[in-house]
Amino acid sequence: MKKSTTMPEEYLLGAAQSLFNGGNGQENREFLLFITSLDDLSLKAVNFKSLQYFKNQFPLGDGKDDFFDNIIHPEDHPLMLHLLGTPGNPFREEEKGVILRVRSPFGYWKNFQFKSRIYAGFENSEEQFLLTLAVPVDPVRYPARKGVNIETEKSLQESLNKYKILVNSLDQGYGVLEMIYDLDKNPVDYLFVEVNPAFEGHTGLCEPLGKTMKEFYQRHESHWFETFGKVAVTGEPVRFEDYAEAHEKWFDVYTFPIGNKRSRKVACLFSDITARKNAEEKLQKLNENLEQKVRSRTLELEEQNELLQMVFDTVKQGIFLMKPLFGENYDLVDFTYVRVNKVVSRYYNQKHMSGRSFLKLNPQAGEKGVFETFKQTMLTGESSEFEVQLDLTRKDSFFRITSRRQKGLLICSLENITREKKKTQELKENIRFKQQLIQTSPDYIVILNLYDEKIRYLNRDMELDHLTVSQVQGMSLRDILPLIHPQDRHRILEFHNEITKASNKDVQEVEFRLKGKDRSWEFFSARGKVFMRNKKGNVYEYIVMLRNVQAEKLTQQALITAEKLSIKGEIARTLAHELRNPLASIGMSVDIMEKLTQGQQKKDLNNYLKIIQRSTTTLNNLVTDLLSVSNYSKPELKKCCLAKTINKALAHAKDRIFLTGLTVVIRYRGSYFINADEEKLKIALLNIIVNATEAMMPDEGILQISINKKKNNFVLHITDNGCGMEKEQLERLFESFYTQKPGGMGIGLSSVKNILDEHGATIEVQSVPKEGTTFVITFPRYEEV
Repeated sequence: MKKSTTMPEEYLLGAAQSLFNGGNGQENREFLLFITSLDDLSLKAVNFKSLQYFKNQFPLGDGKDDFFDNIIHPEDHPLMLHLLGTPGNPFREEEKGVILRVRSPFGYWKNFQFKSRIYAGFENSEEQFLLTLAVPVDPVRYPARKGVNIETEKSLQESLNKYKILVNSLDQGYGVLEMIYDLDKNPVDYLFVEVNPAFEGHTGLCEPLGKTMKEFYQRHESHWFETFGKVAVTGEPVRFEDYAEAHEKWFDVYTFPIGNKRSRKVACLFSDITARKNAEEKLQKLNENLEQKVRSRTLELEEQNELLQMVFDTVKQGIFLMKPLFGENYDLVDFTYVRVNKVVSRYYNQKHMSGRSFLKLNPQAGEKGVFETFKQTMLTGESSEFEVQLDLTRKDSFFRITSRRQKGLLICSLENITREKKKTQELKENIRFKQQLIQTSPDYIVILNLYDEKIRYLNRDMELDHLTVSQVQGMSLRDILPLIHPQDRHRILEFHNEITKASNKDVQEVEFRLKGKDRSWEFFSARGKVFMRNKKGNVYEYIVMLRNVQAEKLTQQALITAEKLSIKGEIARTLAHELRNPLASIGMSVDIMEKLTQGQQKKDLNNYLKIIQRSTTTLNNLVTDLLSVSNYSKPELKKCCLAKTINKALAHAKDRIFLTGLTVVIRYRGSYFINADEEKLKIALLNIIVNATEAMMPDEGILQISINKKKNNFVLHITDNGCGMEKEQLERLFESFYTQKPGGMGIGLSSVKNILDEHGATIEVQSVPKEGTTFVITFPRYEEV
């Protein structure tokens, strides 16, 4: 037999047996009880009374069809299945009281009446079950009642009618409940047997007769079943008040037994007291809130009084209360102390000051103007605060006194500010010293505010372009950039970023050029440090100390120049000695060759002889320049065109370019004006071009020259596709006497670097071995003075 997976068989059978048999006197009669699920029409449980024979003779199968095939007459079997329902024809409530033939234990057929009802009140289950009870239809004879006449029956009927009229007229709800027990005799539900019209109004249950409580509300509280079950078993009435979640109401209930204990019936007389309960609950909460507020307010007042007393006695300031004393003409002539704290008592060295005269304890109050101030506060009601020097502690001390009028009394505070005065004086002297130090400092002291992105402070006027303090203070950072040399601006930005990331102890340094009085660039050294941070720890102000190091730079440059001149002097003397004779021999040989050659041969060699003559002349001029190096002079920078200077350098190198079969690609057009000494710059550019021609293979070399315009600069690129250089060569490329050329002296690129430095230009070299080299030279644009 297939059992329920959700409900115990004992629970199902116990509840079903109570529904059909309770109080009807059928507990001792034979019957057949079985339970079917309405979800899948499967047989869930079976119970027998006086039919134990079926259990042995007809073993129960897994389905209801097997079971009923064994005990139901074959002719009645279709009617039985129709009664219980099939998937296509489910059970209907109106089909009740069907008589079917059931096999008796002795093998003959016996008529049983089958009654069914739907039940869905099993706890923790959403299934609906069909409960079916079969009892014999054979007449049962009961002995006739003796001694009961028609009058008695009539009287009983009238009493019953009066009882019904009385019950139906009640405003209270009334109901008779028949308790339902499981097989362990625990109350699990109850059936509504009788109700009055007010019942539905109080409970909200629609047509409850013949239904159980759990069919309305499966999760009805178990204590209701236990209370009613106890009344049915003990026979003792109970009155109680309780909340029913099923109805969401409070009820006042009086329950008492009906009939004997075997009937399992109880009657309930109840009324809905939800409104009263809610009112009582609100009233209780209101009373509790009021009591809480009273307790809280009382405690608060006590705490405030204690706090005020504690503050009055423990505050560092002296506090005293005084009441005015008026003379005969109603003129205020004095004050008397009402209350003072410990601080005031300590100042005056008096334990008991209440009731004493203010002027007697303070004879100097009149001279110092204290009494007059107190008098005006008392008369006008305007509070006052002033500082005065008094002799209360056997030495002059400074006090800050405040006074105000409050409810006819004068409330005053007394604070010793002698230390504060001394600190203020020391601070003023310290500030004065720092101001003098800043004003006499040889450095410019600048404070920059990063929130406003402006200069907040400058200690004195700047000589740069005649900038005054008023002009610089409030100047934005964007306005400062044009004063900085274009090639140094990235260094200033790095300096700025480093300070914003630095700790309070770190000091950042940078050297850069600023525009001077005559529009020339002067070198400055800057040291910066964090000055102020916000609450999040971010820098929002930093201080910079600027110092003009142009003179130092010139001195350093002079020393370097002297050293270079000494080195170049030695080189010049060496070249004069070593080159003059070979050059003279080459020149004379060329002249002789020109005279010895005639006709077509002279025409074929003429171009090359001219090249040798021009090269000899160039070398002689170079030797002459080197010999005159001791007469070095500062370059004269003038407005000149970078493109024309490059063209002149290319013209000097045309013979070398022709002999090596190089291709020159020019990518510039127009004018590019810079400040330069054209002759010196031409030598530097020619040196770079000559080095490039020597690095490339004959007839395969490509020399590319381009000029790009930037915001404040011109960038010159000279690129070759020669042998390139290793990283080690690049690092030492501009060192004096460093060379990788056989027979070279290593002074060419060193001279180039010196000339470019004098022009304020920068040079960078990018090179890849076996691919080529690029010289990147950046010149500042020419600016009109």
